[in-house]
Amino acid sequence: MNKDTFKTKEVRAYKIPILVVDLFLELACFLYLRSVFNFEQTRDLILLKNRSIYFIVISSIMASLICRMRLSERGAGLRSVVTQALSSSLLTILIFAISNHVLFNFFAGRFYFLLGVSLAVILFLWYSVVLKLIRLARKFGRNRVHCVIVGSDEVALKLFRELTEGYAYVDYKVLGFLTDQPENLPSNATCLGPVSDTEKFLSSNKVHNVYCSINPATNTALVNSIIKVCENLFIDFFYLPNMDGYVRRSLTYSELGSVTIVNLREEPLANPLNALMKRTFDVLFSGFLLCTLFPFIFVFVFIGTKLSSPGPVFFVQERTGYRGRSFKMLKFRSMRVNADADRLQATEDDPRKTRFGNFLRKSSIDELPQLINVFLGDMSIVGPRPHMLYHTELYSKYIDEYLVRHMVKPGLTGWAQINGCRGETKNNEQMADRVRHDIWYIEHWSFALDLKIIALTIIKSISGDEQAY
Repeated sequence: MNKDTFKTKEVRAYKIPILVVDLFLELACFLYLRSVFNFEQTRDLILLKNRSIYFIVISSIMASLICRMRLSERGAGLRSVVTQALSSSLLTILIFAISNHVLFNFFAGRFYFLLGVSLAVILFLWYSVVLKLIRLARKFGRNRVHCVIVGSDEVALKLFRELTEGYAYVDYKVLGFLTDQPENLPSNATCLGPVSDTEKFLSSNKVHNVYCSINPATNTALVNSIIKVCENLFIDFFYLPNMDGYVRRSLTYSELGSVTIVNLREEPLANPLNALMKRTFDVLFSGFLLCTLFPFIFVFVFIGTKLSSPGPVFFVQERTGYRGRSFKMLKFRSMRVNADADRLQATEDDPRKTRFGNFLRKSSIDELPQLINVFLGDMSIVGPRPHMLYHTELYSKYIDEYLVRHMVKPGLTGWAQINGCRGETKNNEQMADRVRHDIWYIEHWSFALDLKIIALTIIKSISGDEQAY
């Protein structure tokens, strides 16, 4: 179930004041540090000191919009607080620094570091308070959506498990089922009566959402009557189609004359403007890093690689790219030259890795040459990670929709990687999980999502990723 489906006005209502307080805290922190920091009087830093209040406001707003609040999830805890605080503070600093054009000035760098640490601490404390307030509000029945499920087939039971056990944005309270087959219900579910009692129950109880799994094709009059009751009582009605046996994708509907057509997938990057925006960002971002940081990193890696083992600095390998076309992907070599490079994945204690190569993998520095692939157009900064040709051929036989992940350019980092699907895949289930994340990214792409993935990738690289081996 897509979590975004069940956002409510009540959730958005208390997110707005939280974001306002975010902006106030970040602005206050910036103004205080700016007043006590000893700037050198260069032209750029005079601009930073006198006119950058506009930039910090814009940066804070953009960071808040990109790092959407996750503290209202039912499973939110300390990890959510830390992630939210680090993501917001890091993105604020990145946007602010780039907008001021003094990212590599030494003194400005110290100021950004101090501001970033201060923002992370302040936002961590603030989000901890927010989490406590949300939990307190739920004790008094706030942010709670009362739900009723009509029908008790397998789809209805799956929804019940999602609403009661899943990590939804809202605290759902399932009042029970209205069904003519109460024997289908699990032991922790309540039967509210037969389907014929739907109008009576809805009229006499506080209900926000009704989820109906009754097939409208065979019970048109019944479903229409339930919809009419919901509309008259200002209750949101959701229909639960039985998609078992069909491809599990984000279906969208369109009209061709009087005929309703179901589209299997909506791909935002199929829009030429979105594709142009993504490609423009890829060229500018990769070109900037290739002209600034990459030469220094290359010299460091060149020396380390040559001292650790004989062989080339770069590792070049055929990978599967956009629409199944292969390309030569670049990496810094982290292993001794071996005959299994195009067939075997790296394992945690892989004897082929050099000591210096292990450091490159742990820090993800080995992936940086792919900025060249991005600049040339074979890859994107964000997208599904490219796999070896051997693995593409292997997994496409066993995993449904595996090849769908090649509908966009492969990425240097991706949605699957920041959600734990990185590195070695030991079985088909792990690869299938990665494919699900990749397809979700394709169907939900946005520029803000790309920026969020980049920010979280940087955070994981700094804090250390256990799967980076």
